[in-house]
Amino acid sequence: MTCAVRTQPKYLLHGHEPLTRTFASPLMLAQLKTDLGWLREQVASAVRRGDERASIHAANLIPPGLLSGNPDVYLPYLLLREHAIDRLYDQSVGCWQADLQGLDHLGREDRAELFVDYLDLSEQRLVKAVERLTADGKYELAASLLDSVRSRFEHSESVARVERVVYLKLMEEYQNSDPFKFIIYAAKAGEQIPQMTVGK
Repeated sequence: MTCAVRTQPKYLLHGHEPLTRTFASPLMLAQLKTDLGWLREQVASAVRRGDERASIHAANLIPPGLLSGNPDVYLPYLLLREHAIDRLYDQSVGCWQADLQGLDHLGREDRAELFVDYLDLSEQRLVKAVERLTADGKYELAASLLDSVRSRFEHSESVARVERVVYLKLMEEYQNSDPFKFIIYAAKAGEQIPQMTVGK
């Protein structure tokens, strides 16, 4: 980014067409660098306060000058923000986190045991909970619940049906902002992504 700003090239080719289209000018990159520096400071302050990663994301961090500056920076900033927060958080917090992440070694089977054996989560209650979460737009929470108990309901058609709906909703949510999530969610939904054809 710094090199592109300093040399002021006429064209920027990032190697991936969506990146080339989105991060298109040195002027925009210069402003983006300032905005990402502001974001870095906000994440560092939040980590010092002991904030969870989820609460940092929920804060909807927007640099003070973003909306009054170059509108070409809006989308690039929003595309980078989530991943920048995640990387900065991981670098700052380390492997042992305040919410006990990194201290235990619980896996999917442990969570399935909790939900099914101790909280009596039945197939019908699971489907109803996922449908309610989906109606409320809480797609990631629904996906997390489904992932936790998949092994206990892997032959259930009703669970498979609501699971497909959740991943289709997640594909829809991220189709224009995060191609990596889009691809992963498409695979979870069993959707084939058509290959791009190169024009002659």
